Amino acid sequence: MTAQPLAGLRVLDLAPYLPGALLTQWLVQLGARVIMVERPGRRHFLDLPPEHPYYSALRRGKKSIVLDLKTEADRELARNLLAWADVLVEGFRPGVMERLGLGPEQARAINPRLVYLRLSGFGQQGPHRERPGHDHTYTALAGLLAPFGEPPHLPAVQIADVGGGTLPGLVALLAALWQRERTGRGQCIDLALFDGALAWTYFLLPMHRQTPADRRWLQVFLGQVPAYRLYETQDGRWLALAALEPHFWDAFCTAVARPQWRDRAFDPELIPEVEALFRSQPLAHWLGEHGVLDPRRMSVAPVRSLDEVLADDAVRQRDMLAEDEFGYTHPRLPMRFDGQRPPAPPHVPRPDEHGPAIRAWLAGQSTADALFAEDTP
Repeated sequence: MTAQPLAGLRVLDLAPYLPGALLTQWLVQLGARVIMVERPGRRHFLDLPPEHPYYSALRRGKKSIVLDLKTEADRELARNLLAWADVLVEGFRPGVMERLGLGPEQARAINPRLVYLRLSGFGQQGPHRERPGHDHTYTALAGLLAPFGEPPHLPAVQIADVGGGTLPGLVALLAALWQRERTGRGQCIDLALFDGALAWTYFLLPMHRQTPADRRWLQVFLGQVPAYRLYETQDGRWLALAALEPHFWDAFCTAVARPQWRDRAFDPELIPEVEALFRSQPLAHWLGEHGVLDPRRMSVAPVRSLDEVLADDAVRQRDMLAEDEFGYTHPRLPMRFDGQRPPAPPHVPRPDEHGPAIRAWLAGQSTADALFAEDTP
């Protein structure tokens, strides 16, 4: 048995950018059959080459067909694909799919069981529905950048796209598919990236204007207390200390021979002293093979580069890395089913690579099973 619980799920991917494209890539790894509809011409605004990691991260394992949805002939092909699909994921601006004749009502008239996921910046209704955006404009508007100090800085990952779009989109799809099992009917899901970013303020929002105790907890999660903070070492490296629980903080105080700090884990005035301590020695002194701090006894870790992550035997022993056909390394899905991790497809399709085969199938000259036969475990 393979770790592909969604084997056979049929997905039509009309989401060319990160939130939806990553979602459908994860569905591929879980066993879904995904047909990706691409636009004629360039794949990306940066005009990246086909072997670029951007495409590998988002396209691996999918079947690619190029359709010009401005033409009636290709819209008819898209309607035929809607009849085949269990799920549609689209990432157009609000109103575009309706103008193409592929909106939710039009699609469900063709396929009442279809689960139709709409990913947009600000949702299908509301005063900002026509407004464009990218990840950090959504996080900026949702209040996720300002609390982290001045000047605000961009995180290395896309919080709104992935955390606010891909992840809740996957949850919503699975919930809608489960409901379809009971009712026999699909539904339309409206998911706004701004809404998804706002959902990440689960602690920030309720605590920002409440009691002094609430504000103190907010300080904790913003790294404004000595027990939960990033510290620079003598050699310019950094380490992360997260000794929130009393036994972790006690272990830290014992390790650094500072018993007088035991009652000051959440005292911001202690931060300069802890900073000075860590700056007095290089990272290896604190977290080396014979380092002062034992990661088995307290919550502490070095801030590592990606090269260091890739060199970590534990990462490879957990089987979390896979390579595509171009030699780029990708993270695998972070879960196991009965001990098995979902397989990571290595092939990155060229634009319209499967177009002829899909057109032949829709013309009755082949079958969908033949199209996906190479993917069968």
